[in-house]
This record gives sequence, C-alpha cells and structure tokens, in this order.
Amino acid sequence: MMHFLAAFFHRLSGRAIWFQVDLAAASVLPVSSLLFFGNFLWREPRRVKPFLLASAALSVCLILFLITPWSQNDITVALVVGYAFAGLYLCAAFIYLRRREIQSSRERTWLRYLLVVLLAAVTFVGLGILPGPLGFLRSWGDLVAIFFLYFISQSLVKYRLLDLQEMLGRGLVLIAVSLILAVVFWVLVYWTGGSADFPLFHIFVGAFVILILFEPVRDKLESSPRRLLSREGHEVRRRLEELRRDIATRFDPRQMCEAILDAMFQTLRQNAVSIYLQDEGGASYHRIGFRGPEPPERLDAAAQRTFFEQLRKTPTVILAETFEQRLADGGVLAEAESPEDVRRARQVLETLAAHKAGACVPFVGQKNEILGLWFFQDPSAAEGFSTVEIASLMAVAEQAAVVIENSRVLARVRERDRLAVLGQMAAGLAHEIRNPLGAIKGAAQYLDPAAVGADASEFLRIIIQETDRLNGVVDQFLDYARPFKATLSVIDLNEVVEHTLKLFAPTLPPSVTLQSELAPDLPRIEGNAPQLTQVLLNLLRNALEASSEGGRIAVRTAKARDLSEFWAGSALRTGAVQVEVQDTGKGIRPEEMEKIFVPFFTTKERGTGLGLAICQRLVENHNGEIRVVSRPGEGAVFRIFLPARAAPETAAPPAPQQPKPDAQESGDLPFPSSHDRGQP
Repeated sequence: MMHFLAAFFHRLSGRAIWFQVDLAAASVLPVSSLLFFGNFLWREPRRVKPFLLASAALSVCLILFLITPWSQNDITVALVVGYAFAGLYLCAAFIYLRRREIQSSRERTWLRYLLVVLLAAVTFVGLGILPGPLGFLRSWGDLVAIFFLYFISQSLVKYRLLDLQEMLGRGLVLIAVSLILAVVFWVLVYWTGGSADFPLFHIFVGAFVILILFEPVRDKLESSPRRLLSREGHEVRRRLEELRRDIATRFDPRQMCEAILDAMFQTLRQNAVSIYLQDEGGASYHRIGFRGPEPPERLDAAAQRTFFEQLRKTPTVILAETFEQRLADGGVLAEAESPEDVRRARQVLETLAAHKAGACVPFVGQKNEILGLWFFQDPSAAEGFSTVEIASLMAVAEQAAVVIENSRVLARVRERDRLAVLGQMAAGLAHEIRNPLGAIKGAAQYLDPAAVGADASEFLRIIIQETDRLNGVVDQFLDYARPFKATLSVIDLNEVVEHTLKLFAPTLPPSVTLQSELAPDLPRIEGNAPQLTQVLLNLLRNALEASSEGGRIAVRTAKARDLSEFWAGSALRTGAVQVEVQDTGKGIRPEEMEKIFVPFFTTKERGTGLGLAICQRLVENHNGEIRVVSRPGEGAVFRIFLPARAAPETAAPPAPQQPKPDAQESGDLPFPSSHDRGQP
C-alpha cells in the first residue's frame, strides 16, 4: 500500500522525495512479506527465520544507502526492484513448500489459489517494469496486486473455502465482463474515427468499478424513493423481514404461530389475524390461534373445495380485493363472462369473510402441500398491497413452512429413536413379565375352585383374567416395537372387511347397530389380510366403546378418487381405495386429535395407548395412510387409504350406482344396513 500511495503523490506533485519513499517501501517489502507469510503459513516460522534476518539486514542497508547522494541513479533503482521481486518470489516458494507439507485437501486448494494469484500479480508487474512492448502489463499487474491484497484480507476473515471459491468466481466473472465491455467500447471508438491509442486499461478499470458499484447503488436508488413516497409500506416490509428472521430461529410451530400473531396484531396493527395448521390426516385444518374477532375453529378441505383449488392453482397470497374486482358490475368478470368463475369467486370471498379476513397466505411445503393458512384483515386494505409487500408476506410464509417441515422431521427422528428404545425393551419385557405371568396363571388354574370355596374361586377368576389382560398388554407392546415382517399378496379388501365384520358382530350389544356399505368392483390391493383385519378390529372396538345407547357403527369401502384434488402433497395421488369406520359417539376433542396416534396416549381408564399407534404402523407398512375426521358430539370417522393395483379392463361396464352424498361434505351420516344387530 505504501508503494501505491508514494506513486500517487509522486505523480501528483512531481517531487523526488516521493520517489525515494517509494524505493524505501520497496526495500522493506521482502522483510514484511517474509514476516507475514512466515507467521501465516506456520505457527513457529523457524524455516523462514534465516531468510528473514538476512532480508532485514539488506533492507536496513538499502534504506541507509537511499539517504546518500549516490543513490540517485538507475543502478540503485534496479537493485531495489530486483531485491523486492526476489523477496516476493521467495514467499511464493514458501507457499509452495507449505502446500506440499500439509495433508488437508481443503487447505491445499486454498494455498494453490493463493500461490496462483501471487505469482500472477508479481509476474505482471515485473514484466510491465521491463523496457519493451510489455509495458502495458504494469497497470494490469497493479490491478492483480490489489486483487491479491483483497484476497489475503478475505482469507483472514473468511476461513471457509467455499466463501473464497465464491469470491474468486465472482471476481473472475466481473473481470471477464469488464474486459468485454472495454474491448467493445474501444472498438466502437476506433470504428467512429477515434484514435487507436485510446487507453484500454482505463476503460477496463472504469467498467470494473461500475459493475462492482452497480448493485448496491441500484438498491440504494430504488429504496430511497420508496422510503420517501411510502414510509408506511417501507416500515411494513422492514417489520415483515424482522418477523421472518425471528421465526427462522424457532423450532416449535405453535411458538412460531404465536410470534406471527403477535407481530401482525400488535406491531403491524391488523384488525384480525388467525392461523390454521394441517391436521394429521391432511383432510382439515385446526385453528392454532387468533387475535381479534374469533374465527371458526376448523377448516374442512372438502367443504371448502373451491378455496383450496384456488390455492393449489396459484399458491400465493389470496386477496379479497382481487375477487371483488372480478365480481364488479353485476357479477360480470373482467376476463371472461363465465358463471363457473363467478361462482368460484363468490365462494372464495365467502371463505375469507367467514374467517374475518381480507387476505390469506398459505404455508406451502416442498411438495406443494398446504401445511397451514394465515388469515388477516388489514385496516389499510383499501389502498391494496404492493408487489413488494406481497413478496415480503410470502417470504414469511415460506419460512413458516420450513419451520413446520423441520418440526415434522424432528418428530419422525424422535419417533425412530423411541422405537429403537422400545425394541430394546421388548425382548427383556417378554422374558421378565411373561415367565412370572405364566407361573401365576398356571398356579391359579391348578387350584380346584370347588375346594377353595365360592369367595376364593372368585379371586382365582380375577387372577386369571388380569394375567390374561397383562399378557395382552405385553403382546401389544411387542407388536408395536418389533419390525414389520409380513408377506404382501394380492387380496380383495371387501373380503377382508366382510371377514372382520363376522368376527366383530357377535360382540355387539343389542343397543348398537352395525352397518356396512361395500363398493362393488373395488380394485384389489397388495396387503396382508391378518394385519388389515387386526387394524379394522381395533377401529371397530374403539367405535363400540365410543358408542352409547342407540349408537350406530358404519363400515364403508370405496375408490379414493378425490385424493389428487384435496391431498396433492400425499404419497397417494391416484389409484387408491379407502375403507372407513364411522361411529356416532361423543367424538374426539381438538386437543386430543394431535395425540391419538402417539404411543401410550390414551383417554381410557384401562387402555394402553398402543392400539391406534399399531394401526398407523401397520397401515404405513402397506404404503397407506390413516386419517381421522371428528367433531365433538358428532362422532368420528377413521379412513384408511391403500394403493390399488391396476385392474384389467372388463368387457362390460358395471351397472351405474345411485350417487350417495359424502358425509364429510354434506354433514349427513348415511347408514345403509347389511349387518344389523338390534335397533336404535
């Protein structure tokens, strides 16, 4: 740097003293370079020390000689320049030796970059100093030297190799583009009659500086008018960016949603804000929190089909003002006078109005799955949202989707670890519990009830009954912990359901009705019949326990044709069959919906909490999904989706079926009977 400063002042003032300062700086250059690289390359620069002492002595001698009158000649300049270049090439040699010594490939690559840039800078400057046609390289060498100094500074700050590689890549691109612009400009000047001696290097440097400053200057010029003309909008964007950074540090989706609600309601002064997250099954969304007027507690994907179709079509912010403009002038659309478009626009507005909102921002996952919905009402909605504000809202939503997906991955990792622990415990439990249970049960059965009396025989019956129950708990525990081992074969799902109903029907009390509706010509599936029977029996027993006097249990099978429309993020998009078990019990409370498939979670006094967890594992091992839809006081519907095999084409199409209303869409609970036990 002293060389560049001295050269600048020498050209500016023309005084010889600055030339002497330049020579003195060149005399010190070998000492400073060896001292820097010695400590930079080694912790203890013992290998450099002899050269460092020798160069220090030479530098002192040269500086003292420069003070004398005999130094004002070309020989002195040649000696100083030669000494400076020799010191720099010696530093390059030490870099090469150090590169051969170290084993880390990352550090070897880094030192290779350093060596190449140093040799290029020294060689270019050296060739430019020599008399002859290569004098133009002097300026280019100075430019490379400046780049080398910048590279050294970044090497000290950014130790990561990828940062240095990115910096080098950007630098090379800027140099290439600047050179192209300089050559084009030089050709244009020469073509229009200008002189061929036009300074190409100065054009290159100017283009290089312009390219470096272009982006920050452009951003500054763009942001300044926006800040002056729309201070409120600029403040909104700034706070949305702060919100995005804040939720990026969170791992719990509930805490993230609370942060969004507080920021929107308190800081950004929104009249109403609410957030909904996707349920476990994906068929509906539950309210996670709200500020302002209370919106609906749940959002059903099937009931709001048009709204979700619009979100999937354009997964961005839905604004009420957009659809209000489309319905202006008597319901005539600006784009096309289509009654269907009018109906869709009205339904979207009805959904927004039901949630006390003027806008909705979806949380869209990587597979285009809608993980959540963010409704809000802006008091300044009359002014509309700018494109930049919409982009800021979507940036917050994208970060929220990342948090939700990360929490799901973390939950799966924890579940995997829990299964590993359960698997280790299972072997010990089977031995430590079953052996004593067998001895207790055998001893109780050995006793003659007639010999011990009526009271004691009742105690014996209780002992045997409780040992059987505890043995069943151990069986459930082992079923959940052991890995999936079963042979899948082509089976008829209707036959599995009919067999399960025959097993379950004798256990029904007269006050509960069992009904079934099995779809004809149902595609076959690949599955394990005993395991699917186990799943259905568990769901039927749960439905029976939830049913009261006069209750009804319905079992249905059907082709799951609506998956591609409502659950595009699911692994099952088309070609699936479904079986559902529906009851008219008390339903499941919203706070329990998130935990019903968690192992050991139960609301029963004598339950183990493993039944539904085992069902979920067995269904997932069939490449299927199990979902639940429930409202308190209206019962629950458990749906199992399984991939179907492609069925061969038949000669004649099946007889047309009378369409039946969907329970989830209409709210009705159809119960056609085929297996009846008792009346309601």
